[in-house]
Formats: sequence, C-alpha cells, structure tokens
Amino acid sequence: MDYDAVVIGSGLGGLTAGALASHAGARVLVLERNAALGGAATTYHRGPLTVEASLHETTPPDAPGDPKRALFDTLGIGDSLELVPIPTFQEVRWRGLGTPFQLPHGFDRIEAALTARFPDDRQAIAAVLDQVRRTQRIAEFADHSLWWKLRHAGELPHDLWAGLKDIRASLSEVFARHFGDNEALKFALCGNLAYYADDPDTLWWMAFAMAQGGYMKAGGFYIKGGSQRLTDRLVGAIRDAGGTVLTRSPATGIDLDSQGAMTAVRYREAQTGAEVRAPTRTVFANAAPHVIKALLPAPARPAFWERFAGRAVSISLCSATLGLDRPPADLGVTSYSTILVPDWMDRFSDFRQGTALLGADPAGRMPVLCVVDYSQIDSGLAEDGLHPVNVVCADRLAHWQDLGDAAYHRRRGAWLAAIIERLDTEWPGFAGAVKASTLSTARTMHAHLNTPEGAVYGFAMEPPHSLPRHAPRTLDTAVPGLWIASAYTGFGGFTGAIGGGVAAARAALRAGLSGPGPL
Repeated sequence: MDYDAVVIGSGLGGLTAGALASHAGARVLVLERNAALGGAATTYHRGPLTVEASLHETTPPDAPGDPKRALFDTLGIGDSLELVPIPTFQEVRWRGLGTPFQLPHGFDRIEAALTARFPDDRQAIAAVLDQVRRTQRIAEFADHSLWWKLRHAGELPHDLWAGLKDIRASLSEVFARHFGDNEALKFALCGNLAYYADDPDTLWWMAFAMAQGGYMKAGGFYIKGGSQRLTDRLVGAIRDAGGTVLTRSPATGIDLDSQGAMTAVRYREAQTGAEVRAPTRTVFANAAPHVIKALLPAPARPAFWERFAGRAVSISLCSATLGLDRPPADLGVTSYSTILVPDWMDRFSDFRQGTALLGADPAGRMPVLCVVDYSQIDSGLAEDGLHPVNVVCADRLAHWQDLGDAAYHRRRGAWLAAIIERLDTEWPGFAGAVKASTLSTARTMHAHLNTPEGAVYGFAMEPPHSLPRHAPRTLDTAVPGLWIASAYTGFGGFTGAIGGGVAAARAALRAGLSGPGPL
C-alpha cells in the first residue's frame, strides 16, 4: 500500500505529526518497534503498581504560544482529556535554605515568596524574574491577537533586549551575575535542574527561561489517568482518519531514488518477520536522528548528518516508582513536587557531581532527588490501595552500560534501596509504607526509547558558540520529505516534543503533503 506519510516511532512528536497529517487527509502509517505505543508518554503496571513513565506536569494548553493548543483544537481531543492543576510549583528542601521553601506559580507570587525568604536580594530577584517574563513574551508574541500586539508594541524593544543580552549565556552565568554566591536562592529557583540538564554551567539560559518560565508563569497540570491517555487519543485520531498504527514493526531502511528523493520505508512485519516496503514521499522521524541516519543509504548519510554532527545529547534519568499503602501526606509529605538537595552539596554547581554518583554503588551520598506525590492531586493513578510516588534524578548511560546483567541488577537494587532509605530519613515511616517498587535507569531508557545515551530531552540545550541566526529548531533535512518530529526538533519535554510534531506537520503540508492545506 502507498502511504502519504510514514511515521517512524510513536512518541508524542511522531504521533502529533501523524495525527495532524491524518486530519488533513493524508494516508498515514505509524511504525513502532516496541509492543507499547507512546515512547516516554506511557502509563503501565508492574504487578499492582501503576507506573507513570515520565509525566510529572506539563504547561496548560491554553497558554499563549503553547503548541498543545493547536493540537487539541485541531483534533478536538481537549475535552476528552482532564487536566488537573498542580497547586504549587515545587518545594525545595536543603540545609542551606533552613525551613523548606515552597515556590508557587505566577511571577508576582514567586517574587513575593523569594523576596520574603531573601529580602537582601530583592532587586536581583526582580531583575531575573523580569528577564524571564520578557523572554516568555518574545516567544508568545506571534500567538497573541492584533489588539494585544498593538497595546504591547512599546515594550517589544525591552523584551528583545532581555533576550539578546544573554543570548549566549549559561544558567550559571546569569545566576552568578545577579545572585553572586547565594546558593540557596539558586536552588530555590531551579532545584529541579534535572528536568533539563545536570550542569548549570552548560545549560543555555534561554532554554531555562523558556521552559522553567512557562511553568512559573502559567502553572503546571497533570493529565488525569496518566500520559497514556494523551497517547491513546492521538493514536485514536490517526486510526479514526483511516491511518494504520503498527507495533513490533521496526523500520529497517529508507529507500531513495537516484535524485535522493524518498521512495519508501522498509519495516519488519510483526507476525511473519518479513520485510515490507511501504512506498511514501514523506517521513516524520520521531526516532532520534542517530537512528534515522542508520536507516538511510550510505551515500545519503553524510549530508543528512551534517547539521546534527557535534551536537551533544541531553542527560538521561534514573526513575523510581514506589507504591505506598497510605497517602504520603500521612507521613508528612506536604507538596506534589519536592526537591531533596543533599546536605553534602555546598554549591549549585555541585549538581553534576551528584549525577556521577550513580556510576558506583551507593556510599552514603545521594544526588538531588525530585519527588512527586501523585496522591496530592486527583491523578487517577492510585489503584489496588497503592499510592504511587515517583522519584527521579539525572543519570548517564555510561554508569550502567558496561555492567553484566547480574552486576547491573545488583547495583540497580542497591540504588532503589538507597532512594527509599533517603525518603525514610526525610519522612520517617516512609520505607515501611512501601509495598511495591521498581527502578528504571539510563540503561532502561536507552533500551526502551532507542535514544543515544538514553537521552530523554533530545539534544542538550547548551549555550551557542556564536550569535544564533535562527531559532534552535531543526525540521527539514538534506533528504527531501524527511522531517524531524520529536524533541530533537528543538526543545525537549512533552511540550517540546509536541511542538516538534506540530511544526513538522505544518512544514510537510506546506511542502505538498496530501491534504486540504496548511494547518
């Protein structure tokens, strides 16, 4: 069968591109190598334990500039997804902060909370938040009404300067300029660094201002029932439009004609193991560019790879899910999201040293842990009397890849026990309430997501070496009709992956993909 578009990989970016192309009238085929669809956006069970694979929270789809709004409105799936608001952004616990600090949502409330805790840094706090606020406005400008643009036109030069003056700076550089050696203030504002990177010295300030700023401004939401609900809606949209979605069907090659244009995608058929050829002129690459490169004919690989060569990939994650026999609030957990900064850390820049700890057995020191108690909201995850808690920290594939199976499982078990012990130290009685548990490492992420180094956020968002000539987004490739539709398009996370899919679908339709016209 001929297809107007083939999607390689069923992560959120690929499903978004496939669903929008299907809605526009294209005949779409989605190929997924795993038995489950969704990539990181899945919710599954380990015995009685409900495991949310990745979602802690996402920005609201009605926020200006948020790509989820275009997706939900076009497909009409917004009403079938219940978004539960997160009451407080996060609570940070560290000896340098004294009592735990709760970071709220909303720039004004954040400024008030930080100023109350750090009154001597009032001006610095206001300056940083103003810069984040203005950076947000730049990204949202095109999405506002003409009346809004006219009313705010006078502020645009100031907004542009706020973005341009630190266009090549790292998070560390901006924090150091404003906050000096006030490490507590840095942790209070970005204790959740592992959601983006593990080293503030190499995290691009603009990436932080865009990603963290989105939550600071508009708040966070959880998809009731888990991220699988979103995956299922996108898959349903493709199938309802006549598209085909296949599992256990890995792509094995991309065929090009003598002019270098796409002719087909080959894949391994699940039932028979036979290689099947799916003729197409358009491919949405949800898989990492590193994987797509290997699928191309050898002569086409250098030109394809040129724009990706030398780009570092993001960190991976170590993720534990624990099922408790009582709500964690009964044990003293007070926030949906709690950041536990270990006492051995003295400076914000020590963050990466914590990641390195996973390269050996636990020995007393712990990395920064991000703890999410889904029972603090109506998440829809508590089943069989178990209340799930998710704990993540930054990880690297190098910590695990050279271990034999026995050594790997032993170290993984040791770290799971160490994480539970750390939570029991923070909230006495926690360990005794844990009745089920599981741990995924960077090695797990690498195997399931098929990403280089187990990367979970696409490319690392590092400061550019020179003034960027365009937005950090890669959609088209050297192969006509081959579009990047994933976190590797630009930014990571749910919103970034969806944004990549939306942008790829729009670009492909403008380039002539079958359908009534651009979205």
